[in-house]
Amino acid sequence: MSTVEVLPGYDQGGESSDVSWLSTSKDKVTLQPGASTTITVGLDATVPEVTQPGDYTAALTVQTDTPYSGADIGVKMHVNPPKDWGKYAGTVLGADGKGGTAPLAGATIQINASTTSYTLRTAKDGTFALWFDSRLNPVTVIVSKDGYQPVTTTVKVKKGETITVDVLPGLKDSVGKSAKRRSVVVGMA
Repeated sequence: MSTVEVLPGYDQGGESSDVSWLSTSKDKVTLQPGASTTITVGLDATVPEVTQPGDYTAALTVQTDTPYSGADIGVKMHVNPPKDWGKYAGTVLGADGKGGTAPLAGATIQINASTTSYTLRTAKDGTFALWFDSRLNPVTVIVSKDGYQPVTTTVKVKKGETITVDVLPGLKDSVGKSAKRRSVVVGMA
């Protein structure tokens, strides 16, 4: 093998082939036929791009000037949450037009603490999740989406626990209160 580099498009994306949390001990090596080398891969969860616990993935690709292709080498970094953090997660649901509910993609989740705030958007399946320091408790959560009445609630996360909610914002033309179901899942998610 003659070159080792990080494939673009894994986690950080863009034109750059750099993944800030990944480093290698060598960027390029030249080997004689039959020879081998060891390249040390370093992972750093303290870089600014790593803001949440979870799994981060990338791949190293091996380029060669021989007629043989190099295989990609997958790299995964798992980041555990700090001990004082809890997770707030859930699904935002809206009317499906048939009397039931369906996930709301693109709803805004605004989480306001006394010293900071977070803004999230729900995924295509209506889900959202955020780990944050339980010492920020309590936080005010506002869930909003065009065409729906916003829902505001106060939340307290507990160290090492996940609070899971289903949020049902009310239609602006509907009568009645917006509903929310809440369940607490104890343990790390």
